[in-house]
Amino acid sequence: MTAIPKIGNVDWALASAAIGVLLVVVCVVCLMLLRDSRKRQKFYKRFGKNVSEGIVVLSQHLEYLYSMPLFVEEPLIERLVQGQGFQELLDTKDWGRMRLFFMETEKHRDIPFLFSIKLDDKDILWYELRCFIHRISLSEFNYVCFIKNITREQESRRERKALQDNLDLMRKTTEAFLWSMDVEKRLVKFLTPIPDDDFLVVPQSAGGIDLSSIVFEEDVALLEKLMNRYIREYKDDKSGAEKNKLYPPVRIRLYNKNGSLVWYNLRGLLSYDLEGNLVFQGVANRLDLMMGNFIFDPDQNENALFSAAMSLPDLRVFWVDRDYKILGANQCFANAFKIQDLSSIQGMALSSVVDSKPLLYFSRVLSEVFETGRRISWISEGDKLDEPMIFNVVPLKVETGVVHQALCAYIRIVPKNKEV
Repeated sequence: MTAIPKIGNVDWALASAAIGVLLVVVCVVCLMLLRDSRKRQKFYKRFGKNVSEGIVVLSQHLEYLYSMPLFVEEPLIERLVQGQGFQELLDTKDWGRMRLFFMETEKHRDIPFLFSIKLDDKDILWYELRCFIHRISLSEFNYVCFIKNITREQESRRERKALQDNLDLMRKTTEAFLWSMDVEKRLVKFLTPIPDDDFLVVPQSAGGIDLSSIVFEEDVALLEKLMNRYIREYKDDKSGAEKNKLYPPVRIRLYNKNGSLVWYNLRGLLSYDLEGNLVFQGVANRLDLMMGNFIFDPDQNENALFSAAMSLPDLRVFWVDRDYKILGANQCFANAFKIQDLSSIQGMALSSVVDSKPLLYFSRVLSEVFETGRRISWISEGDKLDEPMIFNVVPLKVETGVVHQALCAYIRIVPKNKEV
């Protein structure tokens, strides 16, 4: 075998081995760097969508230079990296505002600039931009911009505003309000504003109001008994059935700003507040605004006393002709049978509106009234109906004495506000 010759003082066999080892090391290092780079790419891709802010550097002519971090899946920064400038991304008005902002950056360093861009799918993204000037020389400088995506914050603001608008609408149209009462201290806090007759907010104590100062004394005693029972059941419950239980409504009287009493329908549940206090909280609706009085003939001059009787919250009133067709009714009757438009039942048969069980007794009483021409008061007994009822019918006669219509009024006797 021919030996590898030596040229001068160089041993080429040893040199070849050294070069081979070096190439192997370089390959290993390259593979390790490539593997590390792929891991970094996966890592950046994993968290990139959750990064809402970055740094963008612009030239003094507002040309994009570079941004950090490099691997961020942020629509605005991606478009800047791809060569689109702010002038292309913004509408004419916003672009003019942004140019003015950059020109006066040193005058308002702490004031952010808000702008939005519209994506291809018509989604609108909102951004907050803060900027300072980095000088390279006396005549050359760059704009260093901190850009934050605030789209979620903007959406949250809009949602909060919409919620507040809805609460204001509920407050103005129903005079309802949300309340919370500390069951230990018996202090009431109003979670939504209470308006006066002119829809102006009535100032309330920040620390809460004593229950007895706003509620009629007889109703305070009732609430005390109810709450004591609810609290006892709530604390003794081991199955969790009492948790988030909505208790039956209670009708109580509250003093208004003039000192007169106003009826409210109070409903709530027991829960713990943020401070760990057990509270009874819910909604209160003013009763005299919950019922409307519908008149089929708007031009008819109605009697004020009759109108008041028609709007009583528990009194269900309707009148029919001899064929048992409905000629009119009040709102309470409509609510009982889930009727949204009272005018829609005018001329309908009573049997198509009233449930079959009470209809049987209504028909018997009406038949007797039309036959005898006498007024009748009927009281259910035993288990004839699910709830006891008092049903009154008055015949309506023409001048000849013939009964052509019957006015009916009835009330369901439901135990409410009873002693416990």
